[in-house]
Amino acid sequence: MLQLRCAAQNYDWGRKASESEVAKLAQANGSAIDESKPFAELWMGAHPNCPSKLQSTGESLQACLDKYPQLLGDKVVQNFGNQLPYLFKVLSVAKALSIQSHPDKALAERLHKEHPKAGLYADPNHKPEMALALSDFEALCGFASIAELQERLRRVPELALLVGQQHVDALLALPTTIAEEDDETASKAAKQTAFTALMTAPQEAVTAAVRGLVERLKAIAPGEELTPHEALALRLNEQFPDDVGLMSAFFLNLVRLPDGHAIYLPANEPHAYLAGELVECMAASDNVIRAGLTPKFKHADVLCESLTYRQGLPDVLTGSPAGTGITVYQPPFEEFEIHRIDCGSESAPGCKAMTLPASEGPRILLVQHGEAEATVSGQLPDALQAVSELESALALARGSIVLLAPGVELALAHAKDLVVWVAAVNSTFFRLQDARVAAPPAVAEAVVAA
Repeated sequence: MLQLRCAAQNYDWGRKASESEVAKLAQANGSAIDESKPFAELWMGAHPNCPSKLQSTGESLQACLDKYPQLLGDKVVQNFGNQLPYLFKVLSVAKALSIQSHPDKALAERLHKEHPKAGLYADPNHKPEMALALSDFEALCGFASIAELQERLRRVPELALLVGQQHVDALLALPTTIAEEDDETASKAAKQTAFTALMTAPQEAVTAAVRGLVERLKAIAPGEELTPHEALALRLNEQFPDDVGLMSAFFLNLVRLPDGHAIYLPANEPHAYLAGELVECMAASDNVIRAGLTPKFKHADVLCESLTYRQGLPDVLTGSPAGTGITVYQPPFEEFEIHRIDCGSESAPGCKAMTLPASEGPRILLVQHGEAEATVSGQLPDALQAVSELESALALARGSIVLLAPGVELALAHAKDLVVWVAAVNSTFFRLQDARVAAPPAVAEAVVAA
């Protein structure tokens, strides 16, 4: 086990330190906390924008991985190089994040090449991600159904005016169910042209439309109920006055998740986290294409060109049991999955000790609550035997963050109120790698393509 020191990010949308799980975990992990700043994200990983460091030496995790790639495992190195495939985070969200998407690999490579010095696109990697609620969590995610969008255009004249009558008519003419491929093509084209017109509208027009909408909603007679999106519009205007992101929310699904539920987001899907605290895992990237609800650089034309325009609610994961006290959240991305470990907690009161089986890849463990004694067993590669920073036994407590080497089991004993979040390489990745190696060449090529 490698003990890690992980840093927090103080973005404007974060929560006050006294109300932020990010701040509390960062402080428990050993970081000094400035109470005057908002605390938004705790980063656990090797990404250069906010790299984790070894507690014992202060060396960056990436430098350690470069010296000892065996900490990643052979299959991970063969596929991802000497890079941790994922970035693990905790988020404390007080106000809306930007209307955004994350690029696929080809687009990420292009944007990284086109903006090498601007710091806009920090790496050439894609960024699929999964958000798992630690409290009631609210987000905008994906495009609403055609029927919902048509109803909102009829109900919100300010939105229709900003989109433009020609584009509104095209959307209103669409069938509410997709029966054939031609219907799907027409639906995507109509949504794309309308959404692009909205997101690239002149600021003067946006300001007039937003102010008109806000004035009308505030004047609604007592007892007449606002829709969830209308109530959200008023809230967003307090956070980002006169912003086109407020209007774009009417195109998207409003999703509310309770503790323990998760959504995953492939590349090129629009979203914005609105409120709550969550654990998040993603491919090792910091690429964000923004278009609203932010003072940062907006790349609306790129966002609108790259979206899939799929409609409907996102899949919600509630986790699958994988043994006593272990719940696994597995998205369809090879880089990562998340495990929740409960031992001696309210969710697993009878559990005082347990063993996590060995994995072929690296795992990062974050102790959110409680304490336990941790010991590892198993055969390490010869190259790791002499690494003095590796520890075989630790006392875990709230804020402990460790990287667990491949090939070793982790035994937890004397657990008390223990809740641990684990980021791991998706187990499906290893099964696919094994299938590729075992298959004849032609079949192996098909497995890789899949």
